[in-house]
Amino acid sequence: MNFDSRQEKTNFSPDGRLLQIEYAIEAVHLGSTIIGIKNSSCAILILEKKKESKLIEDYGFQKLVRFQNKMGCGIAGLTSEARFLIEKMRNYLESNIFSTNKLPSLENCSKKIRELIATAFRQTKEESSTSRPPGVAFLLCGLDNKGVHLFQIDPSGDSIPKEIAALGGGFKESIFVAREAFRKRMSTDDTKELGLKIIRIIMERKINEKNLELGFIDSKKKKFSI
Repeated sequence: MNFDSRQEKTNFSPDGRLLQIEYAIEAVHLGSTIIGIKNSSCAILILEKKKESKLIEDYGFQKLVRFQNKMGCGIAGLTSEARFLIEKMRNYLESNIFSTNKLPSLENCSKKIRELIATAFRQTKEESSTSRPPGVAFLLCGLDNKGVHLFQIDPSGDSIPKEIAALGGGFKESIFVAREAFRKRMSTDDTKELGLKIIRIIMERKINEKNLELGFIDSKKKKFSI
């Protein structure tokens, strides 16, 4: 059997699990920790910045990305594959603004990212499935005419609205700590402080602008800021 043709097929484990999705999810779990918290008036994303070596210049692709003014996302997993999806998402938003003169809803944007993940490595229009999902997941937050939203989009194709979400290596611990202190009517400052407390616990070291990124949007300022 030809090796390349075998790799393009969907592989199931003996107990019925889809291996390509499990590998993609594992790639996300190996990434930097990112935390999303959303309440009635604001949403925040806090990302642990990792630098693999002192020899690597501190520039290039950012894992906390702003889409237009009222929307942003955080990325966990393989940045090389995220670049492709982010560029496609920017094109979608620009096309939507050009044709309708407004941004799509956050829910529609999350569905679009889910669609892009599902078709990321499709080679031709005739193919019915991808060879594998990309090893990247997103936390998307922003503001639309229905209020503030936070969505988690996974390699499996799930797009789920959340109040508390986490991706990356410390996702389990982050969710556990956040559930203990989260309140739906927290102020923006209190929400930021909770996020910083969680990332401080996960990182187990002093946090500063070199090892941390924070993005947020609230219903008053109506702008996603990093």
